[in-house]
Amino acid sequence: MQLFNFYIFTFLLNFTFTFAAFIPNGRAWHSSVLIDNKLYFSGGNKDSLWSIITNEFFYLDVSKPFTTTDNGLMQWVDLTYTGSPLKYAATACIGGKNNDMIFIFGGHSHSSGDFYANQSFVNQFDTNKQQWINIASVGNVPTKKFQFSCANFDNGLTAIFSGAFNETFVINDLWIFNTLTLTWSLSNATNEPLPMFGYCAVTLLDGNILYIGGMSYINSTTVPYVSMNYVSFIF
Repeated sequence: MQLFNFYIFTFLLNFTFTFAAFIPNGRAWHSSVLIDNKLYFSGGNKDSLWSIITNEFFYLDVSKPFTTTDNGLMQWVDLTYTGSPLKYAATACIGGKNNDMIFIFGGHSHSSGDFYANQSFVNQFDTNKQQWINIASVGNVPTKKFQFSCANFDNGLTAIFSGAFNETFVINDLWIFNTLTLTWSLSNATNEPLPMFGYCAVTLLDGNILYIGGMSYINSTTVPYVSMNYVSFIF
């Protein structure tokens, strides 16, 4: 009996150690989103040559206190086994009826050649079922692109503005994705900013979306923005 208990204890100890020992390594151009005290991270690039693209998918439990200097206090959970997309320079927003769905928009999976080979423009992750769904959009949909930022607002809607299509082409279109019906619509917003990529989009308390920073191509030259741009939505 004592020997049996020893084996059970050893098994549980190894099981706990295996999952508690997960600590993600460095990366760039990943996407992240917060749901119910869990900060999810998806994809990214893991070297300076943009050649190691990862599909790693994990979250950090932020419900308990921790410090960045003590990895033992940081509760990381690896979900890569769920079949996460191989992407970097994508963006993530929450959605669905209960805001428990993660939507990964855009990004690409190659440092050269076909940026969008073998990938869906929208990937949906159900945080309850821990299941991925590649959304096959039909009809009028945005062109695949990367280096943009999504922003949530009322009624399960998500806004996607501009973004890069390749190294020299950017367009300032504004698309609205309905996370409840999984459908797209092209906005007719006026006075839009110049085409941009690499910016940050933030939804304000008044329902407006603030676009901060970013860059654009002017006469084949990359030019940084220094101003902030507002976009108002009235439905």
